[in-house]
Amino acid sequence: MKNLLDFVRNDTLTVLCYHRVGDLNDDRFNGFRPNFSASPEQFTSQMKVLKSLFSPISLRDLLDWYETGHPLPRRSVLVTFDDGYRDNGDVAWPIMRDLKIPGVVFLATDYIGTGKPFLWDFAAYCFEATKHERVDVPLLGETSLSTRSERHKAASAWIEASKRLPAGTRKKLADALGASLEVSPPPEVFARLCLDWSDIRRLAKEGLDFGGHTHTHPILTKLPLSEAQEEIATSHNRLAAELGHSVHAFAYPNGSSQDFSREHEAAVQNAGFSIGFSLEPGPARLDEIRLRPTAVRRIYVGQQDRIARLLVKCAGAARIAYGHDRLLEVRPPSVEPLVTQDCSDPRATDERL
Repeated sequence: MKNLLDFVRNDTLTVLCYHRVGDLNDDRFNGFRPNFSASPEQFTSQMKVLKSLFSPISLRDLLDWYETGHPLPRRSVLVTFDDGYRDNGDVAWPIMRDLKIPGVVFLATDYIGTGKPFLWDFAAYCFEATKHERVDVPLLGETSLSTRSERHKAASAWIEASKRLPAGTRKKLADALGASLEVSPPPEVFARLCLDWSDIRRLAKEGLDFGGHTHTHPILTKLPLSEAQEEIATSHNRLAAELGHSVHAFAYPNGSSQDFSREHEAAVQNAGFSIGFSLEPGPARLDEIRLRPTAVRRIYVGQQDRIARLLVKCAGAARIAYGHDRLLEVRPPSVEPLVTQDCSDPRATDERL
């Protein structure tokens, strides 16, 4: 594997994007299953490999390089998480802290400490809890739900289809889905999926960094520009108020080049963020970051990324393979529905979340 990493250029930064870390074999409802990037055991192995073969850096290290030119170490890697799930702090962070690996969690601030479910978690619960075995589902039509596999595939397909619609329709979509499946999730189902502000302040004191991920997690290109600007600014202001200090980093929901524009990048800077992260396949070249600090590439990490495959992606295969070879799962496909794919694959939908 060390020979493979000889292909890692000295002028690149590897930024990894995780979402959730937890027990992949637990049958109890714990949100949308494809959103889990790794089990605790997988994550521990990955972090140990990063520690031995790469140079983990903090967000402050990256900002120091950008602002002052202070050099980054060879094979620099930054570990990030999107959304703000509780297991980021309860499961992933203790592993990283013990290994002295810094990290950044990008928060969708409207879900922190509120018990509100993300749309994909709401949908996953409805498909799992419904008593129907065949039903006319909004956005999907007549759908078989007689097996667990069919329910998981239907949830993934519905989530994929919902993303193409204007962000302002999400409440109506959720209501229509719940009505068609005759499911009304009790609030306690989602109560502890995400971190709360007391957790975040405690974790920040321990060294974990936090950044913005909008307020309500819309895909920005599905909003009028003024509303997208407000989403970005609200996330920054809420984070700064809760943490008591300025916040420097932002990550775009979903994160493909179709999901944000140059106007959104300007809004990120105008809101007070210094750097922005996409989910266009990495690693990121340092000269690219210099020219466009609000669109830093990241490597998505999913359940299929055992050590060898993750290292292949870190060596640059993700950038090369995108558009040619989906086996590496470099990034979710852009627009086509993927009902036929195996939804045990963590990104079988187009959901970067």
